[in-house]
Amino acid sequence: MLHNLKNKILLTLLLAIGVLFSAKATNYYISASQGNDTSDGLTITTPWKTLTKLYDTTFSPGDKILFKSGDVWYGMFWLKGSGTAGSPIIVDKYGGTTKPIIDGDGYQAALLIYNDDYIEINNLELVNDASYLEGTSPKILAGFGGIENDWGTGRNVRFGLKIVANTRSLTYFRLANLTIHTIYPTPTNPDNNHQGYGIKFESQSDQTLGHYYNTSNVIIEYCDITETGHYGIWTSADGLNGLDTYKHDDFIFRNNTFFHTGGSGIVTAKTQNILIENSVFDNTGSSLDTRMWERGSGLWVFDVKNAIVQNNQFLNAHGPMDSYGAHIDFNNENVVFQYNYSSNNEGGFVEILGSNINCGYRYNISVNDGYRLDATGDFKKKGKIFWVSDYCGSGNGGCTNVGTFIYNNTAYIPNTLNPEIFVQENTGDTHIYNNIVYVQSGGDVLLTKLENTNNTFDVTHNQFYQATSFSFDPDLISNAIFTDPLFESPGVNDSEKYRLLEGSPSLGTGFLINGSSDPLDYLNHNGGYDFFGNPVSDFEVPNIGAYNGSGITVGVNDYELNTIIFYPNPTKGKIYMKTQNNIDDLSIQVFNMNGTLLKTTNNKEVNLKTYSNGVYLLKINYRGSVENIKIIKQDE
Repeated sequence: MLHNLKNKILLTLLLAIGVLFSAKATNYYISASQGNDTSDGLTITTPWKTLTKLYDTTFSPGDKILFKSGDVWYGMFWLKGSGTAGSPIIVDKYGGTTKPIIDGDGYQAALLIYNDDYIEINNLELVNDASYLEGTSPKILAGFGGIENDWGTGRNVRFGLKIVANTRSLTYFRLANLTIHTIYPTPTNPDNNHQGYGIKFESQSDQTLGHYYNTSNVIIEYCDITETGHYGIWTSADGLNGLDTYKHDDFIFRNNTFFHTGGSGIVTAKTQNILIENSVFDNTGSSLDTRMWERGSGLWVFDVKNAIVQNNQFLNAHGPMDSYGAHIDFNNENVVFQYNYSSNNEGGFVEILGSNINCGYRYNISVNDGYRLDATGDFKKKGKIFWVSDYCGSGNGGCTNVGTFIYNNTAYIPNTLNPEIFVQENTGDTHIYNNIVYVQSGGDVLLTKLENTNNTFDVTHNQFYQATSFSFDPDLISNAIFTDPLFESPGVNDSEKYRLLEGSPSLGTGFLINGSSDPLDYLNHNGGYDFFGNPVSDFEVPNIGAYNGSGITVGVNDYELNTIIFYPNPTKGKIYMKTQNNIDDLSIQVFNMNGTLLKTTNNKEVNLKTYSNGVYLLKINYRGSVENIKIIKQDE
């Protein structure tokens, strides 16, 4: 008995060891400059050379595919094989800090994943803009054709990285520290010029066959995407139109940069449980290249559920339509844009289309948004600060929303711009609370229009300054105030300058949002903190605007005395003065600390560069009052 037991234990151990050895992960090395496909590819000194060698290999869980730093490959890397939970296949670099480059060279993608998953991809540079050489078709590898290469999904289109699910659902992708740029098609048909995308997740379902596929558990972080014909990143689900049951699931985008994309930086369609945060979207809708779409908000969401978009910067979006900092398209549920900074976007700040449920903006700051003009006089196309629409697709006649919210946002509009506030008819219930809209005087009057047909409004405790800069719809001004909110430095393109000073009428005068413990109940759960990280109470009346802290006092480095702002302090030389309404009638006397008058000037720029380091007193006569400030002059 004991002998048989020992034999069974030994056999079990041998089988376990065999399994371990058979499942041993392998590192594969590839170098275009030093490799040889006849080598084993298993060491730094015996790397493979070509993408063809990789194409002929199916990889196993835990394997690593390592490209030599600084080398360049031309063609499509079709990664074959899936990892498993805990043992993903990993693609990375070796031998230096420079990212290896894969140039798609006219193939559909520089890197393709096709019905495989549990994959991590790090530290690569992907490019793809060469023209294809095979008539009207792009270059394809054997076994990759048919529907996945048709118009709308692949044909005449280029990708940096494309992930396709058309035989099963896929899960677990980690993409980090990728540089993706110059992604353009060059087909003979110029109508396709814009069809270049940095990263695309594409599922292909067939409802008639009962085939429903999606992609889930994805993290994309620290990636730089620039110069794409259209979107930077795109999630799409083909074959699921009219069906809300199946969506891509669990996508996190964080710490990424999108610069000069021809369309939007990110577009998520048919996706749920999304987090987009700590990213920069700059010059979306770019016209840097004639192959670009030339239109696009920083990002937009379409037919998504449970999305949080927060702590991002949306800058310099361009285009004849949309092209807001970020916008909420149609058929969405539970979407919140919060804690974002939006600046210099042609379309505007807030855009919410139709057929949405519980979607909106809160605790964001907008500066200089909405400069688009429209010669036709179309109220829908002109730049907007707030715009709520019933649009839900061509030919649908418009769709109402439920629970649209716009609260505790701050918007600054210089007198050179003239955006509008517009809520269209048939848009359902819209809730607009605690927003500050500050318009610098001296420009054209800002029009506002809240349509009453098939709409209900809950509008209260908003602040509009200066009142003479608005043409008010009566529904917009319920419990409104019209005094100066006393920002730290209005007009400066810096979110930090839109905190409130001591004595601001916006302090503690807002509308209390509370009553729910459900963080998704955005109308009754205030989120708990503001743009700057200050707490927002369920019991104490909040401030108006995106800042909910106490009134700040003027410090040694950042001053606002009554109506005069001056900076920097300390200074290495020049002091700049700014006045409310940009009035220039200043008389400034500069004294040393012994009381000796050193100079008198009427300029709003005072130069102390020739003076020795120390403290100086500036006596400013402005509009009949005198203010004294101390300036520290110090060199580095």
